[in-house]
This record gives sequence, C-alpha cells and structure tokens, in this order.
Amino acid sequence: MNINIGKLSDYKPVNFVNNKYVISWGLEKIDEDSYKWKYFLVDQKPTVYQVKDIINKYVNEEVKKSIETQFYWNSMNIKLSMENQIDYKLLFDVTMLQEGANLPEKLKFKVNGENIYYEIDSLEEFKDFIIAMNKHIRKCVQIGYNIKESINYEEYK
Repeated sequence: MNINIGKLSDYKPVNFVNNKYVISWGLEKIDEDSYKWKYFLVDQKPTVYQVKDIINKYVNEEVKKSIETQFYWNSMNIKLSMENQIDYKLLFDVTMLQEGANLPEKLKFKVNGENIYYEIDSLEEFKDFIIAMNKHIRKCVQIGYNIKESINYEEYK
C-alpha cells in the first residue's frame, strides 16, 4: 500500500491520512532516483513513547534479519538463526575445553536455502569462524543502535 504524505519539503513525522495516523521515519532508497518512507499506521494520535516503541521494534527486527541473512564466511552466505548461533558457540566452547581433541567437526550450515556440511579441521579455523560470526553480530547490533540514536523523537511531540 502506498501512502502519500506530501512533498518532502512538507514532511511531518506524524500525519493524519485517510482516518489513520501515519508515523514515518527514515528514507529507504529504492533505486537511483526514488526513495520511500518507512512508516506505520495507527488508529489514534500516538504518544512519543508509542512512536519510540514502534520504531525500536522495527529496527530490532531489521537487525535480527541482518544478523540471520547477511553473514559471509569463506565465500558462503551462512544463515545465522539464534539456534545456529547458540549451537556454533556451544560446539566451539566444547572444542576449546577439549583443546581441539574432538576435531575435525562437521558444522551444518544453511547456505542459500540448502544444508551443507562443512568440516572444521583446526582450532584456528574454528576461531576464525567464531570471531567472524561475532564481529558480524556486533556490527549489525551497532548499526541498530546508531539508527535508534539518530532519531529525533522531539519531532513526534
């Protein structure tokens, strides 16, 4: 659904359109020449607290999607569901406690929708994987923090 909230120069963070309040924030680039607002529709004029809650939930979902779908390691786009993150970290901790005696270990990766089994042969390779995974997660979370901190909620009063 497209909502016309007017020209960019007329932008207001909360508009009343078609008997709904439109809470908008952040432009999303669609192509070279076009952008669209991220927005939510609500039935009554929202409080600043409600606006912040709506935007934070949206940003948190986007961070979660980025963590799960945008991790690359050894030229593989590996799905990092929360379950996968826990499994990989648990196996890594066990491997470290056993000083690598359990290696090689096979990790099940979901790559481009398909399950593949990747054999980890050394502690160094496993460390490389876990460090890369943690850096990716921290980067996604930091981007989310930055987005949340950049929003001026005074505009929504």
